[in-house]
Amino acid sequence: MKAVNTIEEFRLRIEGDQIAIYDHVGASSTVPRPDGTFGFSYMPFKESFQEFYASASAEIERVANSTGLEPSGNNEHVVHYSTLPWINFTSLSHARHYATTDSVPKVSFGKLHDKEDKKVMPMSIHAHHALMDGYHVGKYIELFQELMNTRL
Repeated sequence: MKAVNTIEEFRLRIEGDQIAIYDHVGASSTVPRPDGTFGFSYMPFKESFQEFYASASAEIERVANSTGLEPSGNNEHVVHYSTLPWINFTSLSHARHYATTDSVPKVSFGKLHDKEDKKVMPMSIHAHHALMDGYHVGKYIELFQELMNTRL
């Protein structure tokens, strides 16, 4: 979330015929449930990892114990995250409704595994090209990697 909130273009949204920029965006992720269904979460951005972790853990528990799909917060002030820890992939496509403007970035992660004494994990990023291009996605990936290197 630090990498997303550092790169301004990840905080831009199309609202009607205007471009909005948010000071911070949170995360919305799918949360699996024991019965095989899932729900969507809302995790507001917190500067401190400990605060974010506590808040995210509470939201994961809330969604895991609910039955609906809708998150508890605003679905535009987020980046949509999904994780497929069971598979490696080289590309991924997200379902979306093209009749509406969807400018929320979508980031997906795959299976974490070892490769040549390094941890590697596939990542897919979908973004609205009117708001960012490959340069901005590249800046995000570079910063994401730098932050991961300082945590591992």
